[in-house]
Order: sequence, then structure tokens, then C-alpha cells
Amino acid sequence: MGKRAHPSELTPARLVNESQRRGCRLEDLPPPLLREAQKRGFPDMRSILLPPPLIRDSLNQPLLGDLLVTRIGYCARAAGHYIPRPEGSLDHILHYCVAGKGWLRLAGREWCVPPETAFFIPQDEPHIDGADPNEPWSVYWIHFTGRQAPDYFAALQVSARAPLLPLPCTKEILSAFKVVAGYMTEVPTRYTLVAASTALARFLGLVTLRRFAQAPRQRSEEKNIQQTIEFMGQNLGQQLSLRELAQLAHMSVSGYEAAFVKRTGCSPKSYFNRMKIRQACRLLTETARPAKEIGAGLGFADPYYFSRLFKKLLGLSPAHFRKQPRARGTVALAASIAPTRSLRRRRLGGDS
Repeated sequence: MGKRAHPSELTPARLVNESQRRGCRLEDLPPPLLREAQKRGFPDMRSILLPPPLIRDSLNQPLLGDLLVTRIGYCARAAGHYIPRPEGSLDHILHYCVAGKGWLRLAGREWCVPPETAFFIPQDEPHIDGADPNEPWSVYWIHFTGRQAPDYFAALQVSARAPLLPLPCTKEILSAFKVVAGYMTEVPTRYTLVAASTALARFLGLVTLRRFAQAPRQRSEEKNIQQTIEFMGQNLGQQLSLRELAQLAHMSVSGYEAAFVKRTGCSPKSYFNRMKIRQACRLLTETARPAKEIGAGLGFADPYYFSRLFKKLLGLSPAHFRKQPRARGTVALAASIAPTRSLRRRRLGGDS
């Protein structure tokens, strides 16, 4: 680049201008020069990072060992923003482009990063990312680690080969990010770090929720599955087949079952049984009808099976449930949804 710039003159914007003027790329410039310029920062940049000793100590602590925020920041209109990590990062990374454009090189591919897009980089993955020279991005970033960190990548269905995720720039999303940043600006005690990690979990949970509500096809699928859930609620006394529900959702049997489990974490059969048992709890609490009659009205022809399923889900029989006032507070448990084994039968109303 000709005469070596004085350290006080090194800025990312100047490097971009000089490299464009001389017809070279940022990656062609000497790494020490790039590192020095990036270190000097940008006019509108905020960055907070934990020192390595504190990170090591925190990862040995309860809760923080599961999820720990190690770095967080923001940069607006970051002309010259260029981050090469040939050996990858020790942490997992989330970048969120809220305006402008950028690019990412990862796992042998290059992606254009448009506005309102996040990208995720697993730890130890070599990568380079940077701002578009003509429309530089405004970007948020979070670095995090811990035992549960890979689980969030799995939940979001992102990886080194599929790192991009459309994410609308809403007040809800930005507020959740700023809550994490707010805790990180405080003195880093165990309590503030736990608060930041909990806020990060909420932020990632919100991103996961929005991630599966973007595509029109997914919204249609969500609506159809919700329609079958409402249909279940209107037919608690019936034995509904999986095929019948799939037809109602305008889906194949296998596609419906997979989509239902993805949405609820529970098979259609198990979900339907929990709806039935929840209704049984209400009837046992609010009426004097015999348990056998209540079970029959909910489609359980075998009273012994009804009692066995009730006890399996709530931990006590219908008779004991009715006799113990405190037990009635467990009505909500009947509606709880937990992942179950794949369906082995094609009728809904068998064992959960």
C-alpha cells in the first residue's frame, strides 16, 4: 500500500479506500495491518468481552457451564469490517446483520449476507466474514460457549454448511438482544453472568420461534396442524386415526406425524391422550360422575386401561385424584407435552 501508515491513521475505512484505489482485496493486505486497523475500531462500535481466565472459571460453575456469553457487540455502517479466523473461534458465534450487506466464507463456500439475516458459526470452524464495501452492514454479534451451546444450533437447524437464517429486525428481537448486552455491561460477577446467560437462552429461544414461522409453507403447515389440534379437542370421545388427521391437514401421514412432533415435541397419539386425560381431570373435579363413565365418554371402552393411562400421566389413579383436593392442582400436568417414542400404531387412543 505504498508508504506505511502511521498507527494513528489506521482505520478500517482508510484501508478499504486504499485497497480499492490500488485494486487489491482486504485479504491481500498484511494480517498485522488488518488486525491493527480492526483493533482501532469503528466510529460507532461497542464491544464487551470476558477475559480468558474469567471464562475458564465461569465454565466450571453451575449454570454458566451450560451456557456462557463470552463476547457481545454492535457496529453500525462498518465499512472495512473484516474478520479473518483461519483457525476458527474458541466460541460459537452469532452475527446478526440488521442493515446493509456483508459476506461470509465458511466450510468451502461463500455466502452473501443480506439485511435482516443472522448467521451462525460453530466453534473451531475456520472462517472469514466482512462488510460489503459498497453497502457496509450494521451488525450485532454474540459469542457464546458451554455444554448446551451445540443444542441451540441443532434446535435452529443451522450448521457450518447451512449457517444463514432470515431474521426480521423487529423490536422484539432487538430488545431481547439488548437485555443480554445490558447484563454484560455490568461488573462481571457470577450473578450478572448468569443473568446474561439466561437472557441469551431467551434470545435464542425467540430466534428459534421466529426461525420456524417465516416461510409461507411453514405458516400454512402450522395453521393446518393447529386445525387438527382443535379437531381433537372437539372430538375427545372419538378414536381418531392418524390418517384422518393427516387428511384434515392436507398432508401425508408420515409428513403430518413428523411436522406434529416438530411443532409440539409429542406424537399426535400422545397429544390426543393428554387432551383426554386433561378433560377427565376437569370432570372428576367438577362432577360426581363415576370414573368408569367419564373414561367411556372419552373413548376409553376399557376402564382398566383408562385408569392405567391416567396413573401413568399423573402419577395417581382417577379415584385417588378425586379424593385428594391437593392432587387436583395437577390438572395442568395432563396437558404437558413431552417427546415420546415414534408411533407404532395407526389409531389414536392406545398407549401414549
